[in-house]
Amino acid sequence: MEQLVLVIGLISGAATIISFLMEKAGVRGNWVHAAYGFFIALFASVLVANFASFSAEQEVLKKQITQLTSIQYQAAKILKYTPRNNDGERRGFMFAGLSFLESHKAELPDTYDMARQFSISSGILENKQEDGSERLYQGWALIDGANAMESLLKGVAAGVQEDEI
Repeated sequence: MEQLVLVIGLISGAATIISFLMEKAGVRGNWVHAAYGFFIALFASVLVANFASFSAEQEVLKKQITQLTSIQYQAAKILKYTPRNNDGERRGFMFAGLSFLESHKAELPDTYDMARQFSISSGILENKQEDGSERLYQGWALIDGANAMESLLKGVAAGVQEDEI
């Protein structure tokens, strides 16, 4: 908006100076003044339209950059602050990752679907505690699933430095 005011001010100033010079030069024809006025109005309209479309496009790009940066920072925070030391924490980490991806399903639809399917196949919803060998196999599957989720979130958070979180 400030740019628009500046453009209008500059055009008004130029029109005043041209008017003053035309008066000093003795140009008194109505058609010269009409042509000059039409030219200034046309020039101002083109500049204002150009600045308006540029400003609108710039706002859309700023919104997209902010949204993407926000997604990256959120993924980096999940990576930094969610522990993954035992089966329960790995399961919680995968749930946190899925929850994050679900909240950004509109921006990352394929990523969410892929992560959800992989998490379910990793046994995130199962709890096999009775049999020792099944518990061991499930633990390995949860390690694999948590590692995959960690890699996926690192990909989403690419570009965010750890000291920026």
